[in-house]
Amino acid sequence: MRVTRGTGSTGWCEMSEQRRSRAAMLRIATALLLMMGSPGATAWDGRNQLLIGGAHFSPREHSDPVYTELQDSALGTLLGIDPTFSSPGTKAHVSESQTLLLAYARAFTDHITVKLEGGIPPKFELKGEGVVRPTGPSGNVIEVDLGAPENNPLASARLWSPTVLFQYVFRDPSRAFRPSLALGTTYTFYTDEELDPDLRDSLNQQFGQTLALATGNPGETSVSAEAEGGFGYIVNAGFDWRFSARWSVIGSVSFLRLDQTSIIEIHDDNGERLARSETHVDVNPVISALLLGYRF
Repeated sequence: MRVTRGTGSTGWCEMSEQRRSRAAMLRIATALLLMMGSPGATAWDGRNQLLIGGAHFSPREHSDPVYTELQDSALGTLLGIDPTFSSPGTKAHVSESQTLLLAYARAFTDHITVKLEGGIPPKFELKGEGVVRPTGPSGNVIEVDLGAPENNPLASARLWSPTVLFQYVFRDPSRAFRPSLALGTTYTFYTDEELDPDLRDSLNQQFGQTLALATGNPGETSVSAEAEGGFGYIVNAGFDWRFSARWSVIGSVSFLRLDQTSIIEIHDDNGERLARSETHVDVNPVISALLLGYRF
């Protein structure tokens, strides 16, 4: 009987200890789950983040007058046409644009993040102002009005600007709302350049045929257009508001230091260049973005 009671008492104690262990484990698991689901958790959940959203580009451009180089010709010299000239009063204006923005961010510490941005390249239109005309008495005869409604927009192109940002995120990682500042760089280039058909015809008729005749090769001429980009620099201010363990809303405003050179060339039917006109534009857009982010 003593053995039986002793065995029963020991078994009861062991069962009580197991219940207490299970209860403690359950309390710990519950606390962990609550921490994972709470914006006030002690750390951000995941060092990686994927982002998708919209971006609005608002250029703050300044352009130089159109500069033109003509092929030397005896007739041009006789008519008093300089082979190189600028056209005072001519300007180029870059339109606003919107696009879908994609990004990936990697947090290396609680405050230092590197972000890569890309997305669908936005389409910009180039509008003109002023008249391109050579020097000399023939200037009133062979001229092109860049501001004429039928010639605008002068051209369009898509801007590619892959960007890397080095970001400093303020406040403790346990906070749901965290502001940030970032510096970065981008390399821009353009595709799908298209010239307005009316402007193309005007350039061929006013400049192309006259220049082809002056150089001794009359006939059909062709016009081509391109835009040159390059490296740009970006300053960014934003915030990350975490509304769940993994999901955030990210907003930012960026200033992009961006230069662009727009080039138009006229060639004769042999492929020889008759004229080259270019204008340098400081585009310098302000970019506003709102994105949804997922951490993992």
